[in-house]
Amino acid sequence: MTTTYIDVGGGKWGVLLCYDYYSVDYKDMWAVMRSFGMSDKKSEKALEVLSHLNSGMTVSNYDIRMSAVFISDTTSESEWWSTVNHELLHVGSAIIDYYGEEFDGEPAAYLQGYLMKMVVEKIGTPCN
Repeated sequence: MTTTYIDVGGGKWGVLLCYDYYSVDYKDMWAVMRSFGMSDKKSEKALEVLSHLNSGMTVSNYDIRMSAVFISDTTSESEWWSTVNHELLHVGSAIIDYYGEEFDGEPAAYLQGYLMKMVVEKIGTPCN
């Protein structure tokens, strides 16, 4: 499994992006999910969903001000980017909610752009 960490706002929120994983990585993925407060049942269901192509999942924990994003293998590079963008919207929503900002305002738009920019800068082209 490949992981990339994105710092938002100098430590105000962290994002752990996990992708390019295989079934042997499920134990590590499980551990991340559980550390974010997911129950055993929800973690099992998440792993089932993530075993399919073109899927993703985000879990956020307000207590530790972090989100973990999981991106499955995809059928194309454009599908990978679409899934990343979708999941980053969930991350942005959690951050905006936590800090009490308006979701349709400029801070949310800048945040979404920042998150996508950081993914592009940190990983370049995804593995598939």
